Parts: sequence; C-alpha cells; structure tokens
Amino acid sequence: MAVAFVVVALAAGVWLLIDTRPSEWDHANHLERVVHCAKDLATGDVGSILARSGFYPPLVPCAGALLYRVLPSDVVTAQAAILAFLGLGMAAVYLLGRLVAGGAAATVAAVLFGTAPFVLFSSVRFQLDLPLAAMVATALAVLPRTDGFRDRRWSVAVGLLLGLGMLTKPPFAVYVLPALAVVAARIRTRRALVNLVLSLVLGGALSLPWYGPRLFGMPQQISARSFKQAAESGYPSALSAESLLMYPRAFVTAFGVVAVVLFLVGLVIAFRRRQGLVLLSVLAPFAVFELIQNKNLRYVLPLLPIAAVTAGMAFATLRGRARTLAVVAVAVAAAFQLGATFAAVPRPPVLPLLQVPLALESPPKRQNWRQREILGLIVRDSGGRGGRVSVVPNDNFFSVSNFRYYGVRDDLPLTFTRAWDGAPLGIDYVILKTGDLGPDAGEERLRRVTERFATDAALARVFPVIGEFDLPDGSVATVRARRLPAAVHVAPSTALARAVEGAIRRELATVARDVEDLAVTLTWDATILRGRLRRVEVVAGAATVGEIGRPGTPTIPLRDVRLVMEEVLINPFSLSPQERLDLLALDRIRIEQATVTAADLREFLGRLRRLRHTTIELGDGFVAFHARQPGPDVSGRIRFVPVPGRAVGLVADEVRVAGVRVPQMLVGWIMRNYDPTLRMASRLPAPVEIGRVVVDRTALRIVVAR
Repeated sequence: MAVAFVVVALAAGVWLLIDTRPSEWDHANHLERVVHCAKDLATGDVGSILARSGFYPPLVPCAGALLYRVLPSDVVTAQAAILAFLGLGMAAVYLLGRLVAGGAAATVAAVLFGTAPFVLFSSVRFQLDLPLAAMVATALAVLPRTDGFRDRRWSVAVGLLLGLGMLTKPPFAVYVLPALAVVAARIRTRRALVNLVLSLVLGGALSLPWYGPRLFGMPQQISARSFKQAAESGYPSALSAESLLMYPRAFVTAFGVVAVVLFLVGLVIAFRRRQGLVLLSVLAPFAVFELIQNKNLRYVLPLLPIAAVTAGMAFATLRGRARTLAVVAVAVAAAFQLGATFAAVPRPPVLPLLQVPLALESPPKRQNWRQREILGLIVRDSGGRGGRVSVVPNDNFFSVSNFRYYGVRDDLPLTFTRAWDGAPLGIDYVILKTGDLGPDAGEERLRRVTERFATDAALARVFPVIGEFDLPDGSVATVRARRLPAAVHVAPSTALARAVEGAIRRELATVARDVEDLAVTLTWDATILRGRLRRVEVVAGAATVGEIGRPGTPTIPLRDVRLVMEEVLINPFSLSPQERLDLLALDRIRIEQATVTAADLREFLGRLRRLRHTTIELGDGFVAFHARQPGPDVSGRIRFVPVPGRAVGLVADEVRVAGVRVPQMLVGWIMRNYDPTLRMASRLPAPVEIGRVVVDRTALRIVVAR
C-alpha cells in the first residue's frame, strides 16, 4: 500500500511540474480561499475564516493555508494537502479492509482506491471531494472500533471525526450516517448510549461555529444546487433514464474495470454475510445521489473507499491461482490507469456497450493562458491604482475565477466581475476572448457582450484596446480600458445636457411606469463635454418601479420619490445618434425620499418567490414578519439602522423559531439567511445610500437623513 501511494504521489508530482495551465473554475475558487485563509491565520482572524464562505467549510483550504504560510506556492502547498488526504484515505481503507476481510484483501482494497482513475484525476486538482473521501473512509474505519460505542476513547475519536468531516464538506453526513446508524443500533447498555451522545455532541460542537450561522440557509442552497441550478444548466430530469443511468455507466470510468468486477462480486458476498455496515454505506448514499438532478462524478467519489473495501472482500475469497491472477490483474490495472490518466499512455479505450472510457485521460500541458501578463498590463495602465475588471469569457482556463484567484494571490488592487447586462456601469477594464467562451448554458449572453464591441462604435470608442494576447487554444484575448478624451465635441454643452435629460427620461421606462410629476435636474459644468455630470436628481410624485422589461418580475408602487446620483460619468457618444444613455461610473446613488404603503409592501413581498410564504405587519418603528417554510417557521421584528458601507442595516429582535424564543446572541445566525443587505453591497456596481427609514402602521418611508 505504501509503495502504491509513493508511486502515485511521485507521478502526481511529475504531472504538476509539467502542467502549467491555470486552475479551473471551482479549483481556482478553492485556491483563492487558501490564500485568504493564510492571511487570516497570519492575523489570527478566526472570524473571517468562519465567515468567508457561504457553502464550503474551511478545513481543506486552511489545511493548504498552513503550508502556504511557509511556502507561498499554489502548486506545492495545495496539492501537498490533497496528496496528504489521499494517503490518509488509502490508510483508512486498509484499516477498514483489514477488519472486514484480512490484511491481504485490505492491501488490495487500498491499492484499488488509490489508483482508481477518478482518484488519480482528482489528486492533481484542488477540490474538496478527494479529502471528503478520505474523511469518510477514516470515519468508517474508526466506527467499528468503538465496539458498539462501549469504548469511550474510540467514541471520542468518532466524535472528533464527525466534526472534522462536516468541516470538510456537507455531504459527509450522507456517507457516514448509514454506518453510524448500523453501529448505534447495536447499543444495549447505558454506557454505550452515553458514549454515542458524547460523540454526537463533540461532532456538533466542533462543526457548530461554521454551520450554526448557515443552519437555516444551507437546506435552500443544497436544494437549489441539486435541482434548480441543474435544470438551468440543462441536466436531464432526476428520474429520467439518462439521469438514473449516469452513475452506473460512469462507475467503470471512476473506479476501473477490475475494481468494478471485484466490487460486484463483493457486493453479493456482503449480502450473504449480512454485512450491514458495508451494504448501507454503499447503497444508501448511492440512492440519495441517484435521486438528485445535479450529477457529477465528484459527488460520488466518497463512495470509492467503501467500494474498494467491498472489492477486497471478493479478493479475500480467492485461493491459489485465482488469487495470483487477481493480484496480477490489480497491478496491471493500476499501471494502466496511472499511465492513461496522467499521460494518456496508453489511450484509454471506450467500452462499446456502456460508451464510457476506461479512464479519464488528463495529460499535463505546458500552456500559458497569459493571466499574469494581462493583470500586469492592467495594473501598469492604472498607475497602480487598480480598478474593476469585467472578465467576459467563462472558459475553464480563462474565466473570472482564475483571474480573481491570481489577483488575490499576487495582492493586486483589482476587483473582478463577470459580463454585465445593460451599460458597463462601474467597469474600468474589460477582458474579452475570441473563439469558445465557455459552457453552452451561458455562452449566448457572453457572445452578445463580446460582439457588442464590434457593432457598437460608441462603446468601442470609450473602451479602446490596450493589449492583445495569443492564447493556447488559438484564440486571442483583448484587454480594453475605459478612456474618455479630454473633450468630446458631439454637441454644444447646453445641447448635450438637454440630450442627457431626454435620455434619462426615456431610460426610466425600463425601470418605472405610471410615473407622475416627473422632474429631472442636472448639475453640470464644462466637464460635461467629457461626459461628466456633477449631480443628477430625479423626482417623481408617484411611480411603479421594478424590472419592467422582464415578464413576471414584481413591481412596487412608490410615492414622493427623490433619487440623487453624484459625480456621474456617461458615454457621450451613445447620446448621438443612438440617443441612448450609457452610465459608465458614478460616485454614489442616494435614495433620499420614497414612501410605500403597508398594503403595497405586503403585496410586493408576496409576489417574490422566496418570500411568498412570508407575512408582514408594520408597527411603530419596526416590521413584524412570519416566515412559513419547510421545517420550523421563523418570526420576529426587524428595525432599520444605518450601517457604514451598506445602504441600510437590519436589526432583529423577538425572533422565534417554531414558536421558541431565540437568545439574542444567536439571532444573527438566523437572520443572516434572510437579510439581503449583507449581499447587496458586494454586488452593486456603485455605492448606494438611503435616507433615514421611518416605519409606522400605515407605511414605510425614506426621509432625508438628519
């Protein structure tokens, strides 16, 4: 087993030395968290470590961060952590296999797991699924040693593993709970029951600081990722034949053909021997993930350790020549899978019946996708001030994810966003790419933004090209920077101001209807010839506002509206001849005044999908709410308070979950899942301020702050 691990680790090390491609999508996001965690550990900022991610726990990124503090290299530190988890997983498979089938079978099981094609593929990518498989294998190996939870020391170890496993990735529970239930079902004494409770309390206490604030929001996130996002990405229905056959067909690709044959035989043996822990640990999680629409081999990677143990049970029944042939087959399969995955030598054939390859070939490639050169150009062009960069493509090696990671890793003064809708408000630099732009699900929008620079002369004129870079796939990356000439003589300044006012009135139709007593006031000087306005004030006696152009989007009636924008930059070329207002930048937006009645507010919230089961009542200085939802209902009162850096803050009290009063110190854990202001500030293209919020029983009003 040790030899197999060393061979895999050395092969992975060679692969990593050769491959120079940037990390893809989620891989880059996790690496970004490694850098953030390293900085947080250096400053002792545990709060930021716990708050950094909304869905992925911090154990694996922070494991890489501990090494990153010593040697700040993404390749060395991140993959060293992944390979350490691989070693842990192989050792755990061996220990569990020795308990179930003996030493020789345990060795075969560990080798089958460590050289499985998808394990090899994952060992050179910084993802959480291989560490999760290792933690699942370790928990399954330790559980039987509790002797039905009669042994206190091993019970404590199980509790610690439960906490660490949950801090690896939430699906840990799906893989471990069946085995935990099997062992717990054998409890016959009070001491064993106490030890079980102790294990659960330890696991909960260890994972609670991270999961506690997310407890109410995570079920919705899991549901959205499992079904809604899968449907949006074009995945087939969860119960369709195509979906249900995906994992069974791909199992050979993930595990290897020899391993699958041994596993199927071992499954029959486990049934005959009534090995409940093995059977439930394989079949129960598999059934759960079969019924989820969002399918990916990564999600069932943690099944491979217990599948390897099951295959080891089959090997243990072999004798004489059959055992020798099995050992040779395992060794040949391991060598084949190692070469096919890491070097595509030999090229893995496709099984004719299942139409799946015998391995996922992933040879290293020496490619430079030019991210660091592009970012260096932007930083130099900005004079070191940085700016906001829109990365339009979503190619796996050329997306906002890996650009953002390199920006964080190199500590650059840049922020990154995806392609925009409408006008490029707040965008300082744009990165474009010819050729393939990314997955089909979102390519149309990306293509539309890209092609606009070729067809919209006004936009191209204020975003001239400052650099072009040839990319390895034969495409060309283009970097554009926002530029306005010293003076734009598209019209005299007075005429230009009138054109701006007219364009504002026309653009309002996209966000408001039934507008009464509209007044638009501009404050400007000679810099209007460069597209600059000191102040734009929009006043209306009444208006119904919302995304008017999107069918089904709810709108809300407002009265006595006053909106102010300060230090506004527009594209003067789009005013003539298109007569279109393109906002390029502004210092801040301030909503100084607005009124919405209690009845209109209730109707508006009732039409929002996430809040359609929430009822509200306005009181003197607060809004009382009652949220009906799957699971326990939540009710309470919220007040509006000013918060630096956010448009407004919400403070909650009298919060109850299932009718039980929540201690005030835990209210934040509940309300962070309902408070939209926490996310709005990072997503808005410009700072937004609002006046003082006044609430009474009849209306909610924004008034000029005193």
